[in-house]
Amino acid sequence: MPIEIRHHDGRVLYFSPRARLLRDALHEATDRNVDLAGADLVNADLTGANLEEARLEGAHLAGAILRHANLEEAALGRADLSRATLDGANLEEADLSGALLMEASLQGANLEEANLAQADLTGARLDGANLEEADLRTAILVRASFVRANLESARLERVRAEDVSFASANLEKCDLRDADLRQANAPSANFEKCDLRGAKLASAILAGSNLEKCDLRGADLSNANLTEACFDRSDLQGACLEGATLDGASFDRTRRDSASPVSRGGPYR
Repeated sequence: MPIEIRHHDGRVLYFSPRARLLRDALHEATDRNVDLAGADLVNADLTGANLEEARLEGAHLAGAILRHANLEEAALGRADLSRATLDGANLEEADLSGALLMEASLQGANLEEANLAQADLTGARLDGANLEEADLRTAILVRASFVRANLESARLERVRAEDVSFASANLEKCDLRDADLRQANAPSANFEKCDLRGAKLASAILAGSNLEKCDLRGADLSNANLTEACFDRSDLQGACLEGATLDGASFDRTRRDSASPVSRGGPYR
């Protein structure tokens, strides 16, 4: 049965007389470098589809199933992937800038060096995902989950990430300047060598987290739970720790203001 791939306005973008499944027609179109921008693929089952370098800017993929799909270097800028399932998918170097990924599931997905700048990942699940060197500048990560995810060297400047979960995640060498991480849940997370200048971490849970060699100048850690956290060799000049819980926290060779409020939150090593 022939398969048509249509634009969301009804126009036919590609016609395949041979493909039996939609994912096969998409693979065929991608192989021919067909521009599928704006394609209507809402709720499509594209499990395991090979869409490497697909041109899907602005495509409607809400609710689509893309488990274990190959979207390496795919162009998905401004695409609607809200509530889509991308567990185990390969999105290495994919362009997802400005994409809508609200409530999407990307558990175990590979997003290494992907461009997620200005993307909306509100409530998305990225547990166990690989986002090494990904670009998430100014992205919305409110209530998103990155449990045990790898975000080493990711760019997270000015993200909105209230109530985000980074539990046991690796964020080593991340750029988190001016990030909004209020009420973040990040126990046992690794923030070693992160740039957290001006970051908002008020009421965040960072118990047992590693913040060694971090730049926290001007950061707001007020009322945060920093129990057993490590700040060794970090720069806390101008940081606010008013009301923070510091039981068992380590501040060996930490740089901080002479009138630092560190001692007000509780004992520390």
